[in-house]
Amino acid sequence: MQFEIKPVTLKDKPLFDRYFSLNNGINSEYTFTNMFMWQKSYNIRYAVIDNMLCILSQHGSGAETVNFPLGEGDVKPVISSLLEYFKNSGQSPLIRIYSEDEINRLNQAFPDAFILTKDRNSFDYVYKINDLIELRGSDYHAKKNHINRFLAKYSYEYINITNDNLHLCYDMFERWCDSKIYTISGIEEQREAVKILFNNFDKLNLVGGGITVDNNIVAFSIGEVLNADKSMVVIHLEHADTNFQGSFPFINQQFLVHSWDNFEYVNREEDMGLAGLRRAKQSYRPCLMVEKYIASLI
Repeated sequence: MQFEIKPVTLKDKPLFDRYFSLNNGINSEYTFTNMFMWQKSYNIRYAVIDNMLCILSQHGSGAETVNFPLGEGDVKPVISSLLEYFKNSGQSPLIRIYSEDEINRLNQAFPDAFILTKDRNSFDYVYKINDLIELRGSDYHAKKNHINRFLAKYSYEYINITNDNLHLCYDMFERWCDSKIYTISGIEEQREAVKILFNNFDKLNLVGGGITVDNNIVAFSIGEVLNADKSMVVIHLEHADTNFQGSFPFINQQFLVHSWDNFEYVNREEDMGLAGLRRAKQSYRPCLMVEKYIASLI
């Protein structure tokens, strides 16, 4: 089965949104924003094969992978076409799996053909929004202390992020990138992805909130609705000036208070295997980890 592989462009958003809504998934991969903002760093492309959306990616010199095809119908001929593509390009096929349903469909189409490996560094952290707003109990005692210190020390204002103040957030992020350029690997990839996000803020239907002290942005957070039933949101980017003690837990809480308090869950994406980020995400006590897998031929 012949198919055309295309780059991801802004005009593809309705197409991606339609397929993502059919899946109604809870993993952060299923947003056009993530596909679009990381397209350059991960060479993200797509093909529609037999009315199913297939998303391919390759990070640097790493192996090329394809997401499990999205759409209704028989997945076997679609995956067969993808296997042929990998074979013709001299690669071992690797399929990213994001749900139990996808595991079952793969095994039904190709019994005993694939082995699944957990991709722990890509697991998403999901939290109950009320837990992160109220911060009740001993588990959140340290978070509340940090927020109380922020409140005691600073006179602040919460603002909605709009085109009028968006540049202030980006300038703050740029300064952070410049300060970390020699200490954090992949910082230029982050810079490029965030630049794409900010340059297309309105077109991506994003929501943002920020904290100012003395009219200067000290923290901001950006997210959107994740799934079709509107029970979950996803946070794409959150940044804070750590010179202002408690700024990170405060924007974490306040963004949910002001923008998402009528939703039940928030997906705060993966930890990428970074030890510090993993500790931070675990400290908020996730109610669910969205497991992800790589399927390879046996």
